[in-house]
Parts: sequence; C-alpha cells; structure tokens
Amino acid sequence: MARGDRGRRRGPRSRAPGSGLPGGGAPARFVTDPLSGDTAELRSIQPVAATKAYRCPGCNQEIAVGVGHVVVVPLGDPTARRHWHHACWSQRGRRRPGRPS
Repeated sequence: MARGDRGRRRGPRSRAPGSGLPGGGAPARFVTDPLSGDTAELRSIQPVAATKAYRCPGCNQEIAVGVGHVVVVPLGDPTARRHWHHACWSQRGRRRPGRPS
C-alpha cells in the first residue's frame, strides 16, 4: 500500500450488523421503566441531537437544549417516553422520582 493511501476513507460506512439505529448506532438496550414497571428501550441522546428542552422525572428539573441525556421508551406506548438526566437515571434506585436529593 502506498503511503498516500493510509487512513483514507474508501467509501461510505455501512450499517453495523445488529445495529439498533440507522447509520450504525448502538444496539437496543432494554430496561424496566421505574415509573410504570413495564419493559422499555433505553436510548442515549447526544448533546448535538438534544434540540428541545424536557422535564426530567427523576429530579423534576429541566433538561436544557444541548445537554446529553437518556430516553426511556416504553415498548407498549412509545408516545409515553421520558427524558432523564444521566445522573438521575443512574441514581434512580436510591431516591424517589421527582424529588431532588
């Protein structure tokens, strides 16, 4: 291989097999929704994709535009999705929903 060819992209990346998102995103991760008890899909939202403000059910505070967070999407009712701060999601078992600690 010639030196000039190293690291050069040769074509568009294909979607990873078994990928949960178009374009090769992470595979789907399923969790139990702490508010409803139903099975839900957990999605990670990158800061660049966070274009709306949401209310976090873990702390009852606003998730501002441009802040990365997670979304819990119930399998039975995708319209009932909830947006959580990363810290609130990781601490959900140690405190009651809607209550700052």
